[in-house]
Amino acid sequence: MVNALHKMMGFTSRLCLVIITAAIYVLIPAGAETFRGKDVLYGRIGTDITLTCKAANDRIIQWKVNGTLVALTNDTKIQHGNLVLLMADLSMEGNYSCHGNTGRLLHWIKLKLGYPPSKPLVHCQASNFYRISCSWKKNQEAAFPTSYSATFRNPSRKVSNCTTDLLSNICQIDNPEMFASLPYIINITAINPVGRRTTLLEIVTMEIVQPNPPANVTAEPVFGSPRRIKVQWDYPPLWSERFELKFILEYKLQQSHFWSGLETKMKAENITDAIAGQLYVIRVKAKDSFDNGKWSDWSSEVPVIAWSETTTENVQTTVTALMTDFAHTHIQSTEPTFSPTSILSSSDVLDKNIVVLISIASSVGISIAVATFLFWIRSKRPASDKNDILTKKALPLC
Repeated sequence: MVNALHKMMGFTSRLCLVIITAAIYVLIPAGAETFRGKDVLYGRIGTDITLTCKAANDRIIQWKVNGTLVALTNDTKIQHGNLVLLMADLSMEGNYSCHGNTGRLLHWIKLKLGYPPSKPLVHCQASNFYRISCSWKKNQEAAFPTSYSATFRNPSRKVSNCTTDLLSNICQIDNPEMFASLPYIINITAINPVGRRTTLLEIVTMEIVQPNPPANVTAEPVFGSPRRIKVQWDYPPLWSERFELKFILEYKLQQSHFWSGLETKMKAENITDAIAGQLYVIRVKAKDSFDNGKWSDWSSEVPVIAWSETTTENVQTTVTALMTDFAHTHIQSTEPTFSPTSILSSSDVLDKNIVVLISIASSVGISIAVATFLFWIRSKRPASDKNDILTKKALPLC
């Protein structure tokens, strides 16, 4: 019973398939077996282009473009049922179809005209001695789809494919030979349906190496030294410290257009000719210490203000104010009190403890000076009396 049921289901499935196939055959118009709506023929502008019709040679053929009969001129002709376009130009683009003498569609094709791709513009660089990276720009105005191939020939003349990311248009050469006498040859080829263009570029690692800008550049004033600014930085992240770099440190006043600079192999330097309290801008760049390749781009500019010390005039003004305040406090009260209001409102940055010490020292100094003066006055008075007595004894009697 089960076997009979399976046989019946199989027969029913085959019958349905036959019916569906027959329905499709009836619905498709005559001649549609030659119609492929996605057929595209790419042609190069300025060349002769032949459009073929899939029909017997002895049949009468009519050609249409965008639904209109093609006019036979000096630029167009029909040979054995095929349409030939002489020295094609952009105006000849369109949807072409060929028909039999009854008007039946025999074949259809879309003609697109254009030029071979433009030559790739290739740029190669090396941020270190371990990898060369070459990149190129796609032609955004290209009428045709364009693909790229990327290869290189090493100094030993061996051709290899790049470690390539074609989507990003990047070709990489890992661990290149640094001291080879012959260059690498980079081959970047652009390909589209009507042609190809190639760029060959010779590169030598030691000539194109260019570090990234120095990292983590910092600048800070040196406390107590108004003319000194300390600047520090690190090697670029992609650069191994096995390969020594040299640096140029440049600095200028923010409002100035002129830079001062110094060269060093250290990762820290002191600027020694700053102006106290002025705003400076600092930047640093790097290069291989043996002068191979190119200087890096400049680092980001870093602002810094040189240290500023308190002037002598401000100190004297502050001390005078403190002494006046101290004396006034002693007159008003038997207990010495200190009012820090006038001190703290001053533009000076003197510490409160220093202010107290200065006040005490001033009062002690004044006291000593007064005591010394009084002692000197008292010591002179007996001598003066003695001189008067001697003078009186020497006078003659009248």
